[in-house]
Amino acid sequence: MGKIIEIPFSKNLIEFIAEELIKEERDDFSQILMIFPHHRPAIYLNQALSKKLVSSFFPPKIYSMDDFINFLIQKTPSSLAKRIANLDDIYLLFEIVTKIAEAPWKKTSSSFTQFLPWGLKLAQVIEELDIELVSDEMIKKADLGKHWDLKVAEKASLLMNYLGQIRKDYHASLKKHNLSTRGQDYALAASYIEEIEIGLFKKIYLAGIFAMSKAEKIIIQHLLKKPEVTFIRQNNGDSWTPFKEMDSWAEKVELKEEKDTSPEIFLYRAFNTHSEVMGLRDLLIKENPDSNEKTAIILPEPSTLIPLLSEVMTTISVDYNITMGYPAVRTPIYALLDLFIKLQESKREDTYYLWDYLSLLTHPYIKNLSYLVEPTQMRTLIHSIEEIFLEKKRPFIKLEEIEECSKLFEQVSQTTEGSISSVNFKDILLYLHNFLIRRMAKIKTIRELGNFFEEILIFLLTHSPAARYPFSGEFFSTFLEFLKNLKNSLIKDEEFNQLKDLFEIFRQVVKERFISFKGIPLKGLQILGLLETRCLNLNQVFILDTNEGLLPSVELCDSLLPFSLRSILGMPLYYDQEEIYRYHFQHLVSGAGKVYIFYRETEKDFRSRFIERLVWEEEKKQGKLKVLEATPVELNIFLRPLSKFKASKISPIISVLKEMSFSPTMLDLYLQCSAKFYFAKVLGLKEKENTLELDSIRIGNLLHKTLESLYQSLIGKGWIGKEQYLFLEEKLTLVLEEIFLENFGEIFGESYLLKELAFRHLKEYLRLEKEQLLGEHQIISTEKMLSCRLKLKNGRVINLKGKIDRIDLLTNEEYMIVDYKLGGNLERYTCKMFDQVLTNRNEIREKINSLQLPFYLFLYQKLYFIPYSKINAKLVSLQTKKEKILFDQEAGREKFIEEFFLPTVENLIGEILDEKILFVADGQEEACQSCSFFTLCQK
Repeated sequence: MGKIIEIPFSKNLIEFIAEELIKEERDDFSQILMIFPHHRPAIYLNQALSKKLVSSFFPPKIYSMDDFINFLIQKTPSSLAKRIANLDDIYLLFEIVTKIAEAPWKKTSSSFTQFLPWGLKLAQVIEELDIELVSDEMIKKADLGKHWDLKVAEKASLLMNYLGQIRKDYHASLKKHNLSTRGQDYALAASYIEEIEIGLFKKIYLAGIFAMSKAEKIIIQHLLKKPEVTFIRQNNGDSWTPFKEMDSWAEKVELKEEKDTSPEIFLYRAFNTHSEVMGLRDLLIKENPDSNEKTAIILPEPSTLIPLLSEVMTTISVDYNITMGYPAVRTPIYALLDLFIKLQESKREDTYYLWDYLSLLTHPYIKNLSYLVEPTQMRTLIHSIEEIFLEKKRPFIKLEEIEECSKLFEQVSQTTEGSISSVNFKDILLYLHNFLIRRMAKIKTIRELGNFFEEILIFLLTHSPAARYPFSGEFFSTFLEFLKNLKNSLIKDEEFNQLKDLFEIFRQVVKERFISFKGIPLKGLQILGLLETRCLNLNQVFILDTNEGLLPSVELCDSLLPFSLRSILGMPLYYDQEEIYRYHFQHLVSGAGKVYIFYRETEKDFRSRFIERLVWEEEKKQGKLKVLEATPVELNIFLRPLSKFKASKISPIISVLKEMSFSPTMLDLYLQCSAKFYFAKVLGLKEKENTLELDSIRIGNLLHKTLESLYQSLIGKGWIGKEQYLFLEEKLTLVLEEIFLENFGEIFGESYLLKELAFRHLKEYLRLEKEQLLGEHQIISTEKMLSCRLKLKNGRVINLKGKIDRIDLLTNEEYMIVDYKLGGNLERYTCKMFDQVLTNRNEIREKINSLQLPFYLFLYQKLYFIPYSKINAKLVSLQTKKEKILFDQEAGREKFIEEFFLPTVENLIGEILDEKILFVADGQEEACQSCSFFTLCQK
């Protein structure tokens, strides 16, 4: 009989094994077999032996448990079977399930796509049944289908009713194709273990293995019957379920720790992932940890890896090594491939959604291509496409329209100083369209999709900077291997009528893939997942994301095998999985010298039950409460006193100001913030916008265009009566349709809803206007651009300009300037009369909300010499239909405009032109936060 050696968590397992091996054999360990749960401990063990012997030696044979099972399988009659690939198992199950008469899935390509998520789960269930040695008889007796309500879960009920037959047929199909699964391999090894001759090993050690499947239990229990076999495990004195079960398998030797080696534990409370990572960064800088393999950062949640690398590892100057799995769907390669898919998904006949098209072309891998041209020239081409075609404000566009746009290629050629002709740029774009886009639309099979994506990735590796990005080697090799499997899958040549089915298969299957970082852990700080710490004892440990739901990360509900079914079949339950995580967490903490634990604390996030247990144990030990208090993470952000942004009026700026024509909108902007005026009007900066999005400015422009088109046909046609309003109401639908078609190409979805909403608002506006003004006004002009020159006190002449939405003539011979506003708050655009000349910007801003209406009135009078008493102006809200009129009938209009308003405007413009007065940011917090130039102001 073999023996079980139990050592404390605090004892270094690798060091202990090395010492045991040296006791057995001085320097030739070639006849010793070591079995660990995974590959990583092998590197540490050989390193430990090397350090202890300080001489050459023959290393032991070291297997992971999966390797050992493969070793055993080679000695069985089924040794030639090949491990089935990810998608093939689903396809074989699909072929089996579609033969069931009641099955909702039929043998069609679209049906396979619908079956795929069920197939993924079904394959997992069968694998687990196999590895847990659940017999067909047990499945039959369990009557699994009755545990599901047919009305609630029809598909789950059907799969469970036929599970025994499905599994039997699946095994037969695997055998027919000479394939196997991991579960089958374990079950096969367990069934042959009595007959298998292990080999000429003097000693066999199994170490670091905790929870075992039933197949593993049979294999290990058989091995422990042999005197040369030793099972080494670690414990902290707790009663662990797997250990209690195996205590009777062999003689047990328990080694006690001679001294108290409790770790120092520090808790840190953060408010989100970013603060966790930044808190870790500050702690690492403060602690200055050893940059060796005995210091580790543990990530129970893989998604934290990229923030960790970008915020922490770029700051501290230590070598590091990553050993963990990272979801493939979180990589930049997947993000790029998904852009290809989205472009095809949003395609309408032969037109492509412009924003998806631009998203693909402006991806860093694409726009920085060095194929036929330099990256700078490629970027110029792509950003020119973006600039020109976003201006068209049409969401859908044909590739041919872009290819035939001579303006585009001439502009690019000029921008690149003629280094490449416009014809050559056209050829380059044509190649990109054909290679990246048109080919994809013709794909029918999985093999073709795999080939297409493979060619794209190889092209990018050759002609883009992708290979220079961090971890590109791991990312590209994983995806190329994945695509190779797709191309060789059993379903590779099945034709799909719809591309969306192929895309759904790709997305579903890639979700199951992980990027495996397999660094050599002999140098640098280690970055590990929790399960990668098995068998290791570390000096310093920094653990992130210790929140409930992440630690433990256990599914309480199984979509096919719920708790009751798993219990009947004798399969692991959720609390068995929880015990696995608790064991490895406690081993990690107990085996370290210092442990720094971070968790998030918010309304939704709270710390893991494992942390609560740590705190409780420490409180019991010390006999008092609050002995392990968490330190709140304080981000060390050193805020310098923010001085207001200032810009001097240097010579080039003065030149721009002298040539400037001032509109009321520009002056209103200066009143809001002189720095904002400087950025927008002097420097001509503007925020890059997605002009396909329906923001308020664009919606306002559409409504203005509609009203202009409606009223334009009535200019000079006399008083607007019932007949004219009937004409306007009838024309409204047609005009809206034309304007929306011009701006959106095809009207559907959001643009359709907007058109209907605009129709309702404008129809209601026409109705109310008819009630108020029927027969009492005529249209003089629409969207009238006015300009004039104004002489300032210092003799300088400046240009004024303004665009008036509409001008009416009323029956009282008064000209009414109409200014449409989209929003309901007209107060922000009003200008109340004042009886003094305002001298500076601050004073003006206190008295005036907007200069627009009196400014328009002055321009109109200046150009047409109409008495002020015969001109008025009003604001109209298209949202609420409310109005605000500038002057009442008793107001002294001429005196206000000529004696107070106009001198005030002159003072304001004079301030803008004054070389001594700087452009300064106002620093109003609420306004600044929403300002496009906020970041520039902080520089």
